[in-house]
Amino acid sequence: MEKKRLRNILVILFIIALLILAFWYGSGYIKDRRSSLEDLEEISDLDDVLAMEPAIEAEPAPEPEMPAPVQLPEPPLEPEPVSKIERYKVDEHRVVKGESFSLITGYYWEDIFLWPDLYIRNDMTSDDPDLIYPDEIIDIYNRLGVDDSFSDRELSEILEAYLEVYEIYKNLGDRKNNSIWSLLWCAARYDHDFLDNYADRIDPADRAMAQKYIDEQGFLD
Repeated sequence: MEKKRLRNILVILFIIALLILAFWYGSGYIKDRRSSLEDLEEISDLDDVLAMEPAIEAEPAPEPEMPAPVQLPEPPLEPEPVSKIERYKVDEHRVVKGESFSLITGYYWEDIFLWPDLYIRNDMTSDDPDLIYPDEIIDIYNRLGVDDSFSDRELSEILEAYLEVYEIYKNLGDRKNNSIWSLLWCAARYDHDFLDNYADRIDPADRAMAQKYIDEQGFLD
């Protein structure tokens, strides 16, 4: 009797188990469970694939830009040296009574106004440019310029000679004033701006008188 009851209980439990399984299967729980497991397996497989792929190389960092080289200012060009005009003796002259340096330069250089350039190249007995003695020897040098054409360097030498003679006249005192004013007037022949350009080397009173000559008589030809 007891054995029969136990068997019946087991049969009932088996039937209940079958019903529960059938219910789970019909509700999709088992299927979903299986799908989840399959998903886990696929994810695991994907991780394996990713682990096998080579790592992506990182892009190299851009090289730092080098600063532009500093452009140093070019050193200023040195002015070309002014070539010195070569002066050399070409002749000599023995002074006769009544001659002056202007007459001598008029003869040898065909320009009486160039006489200061000849005077400063000779060592004369008198310290007065207006006074020379018979039989003195004057060295004649090569002339500056051709006719009335002169380079800037030549004009500079001519005007420097005028200024040297001007200083000599000034040292001789007021008695040479007329010679001073005439000298400055003649110098302006070579450079009409002479009195202004060399104002720092000319006494204002002498400059005013020379300007008066120019205003009244014009520039010398």
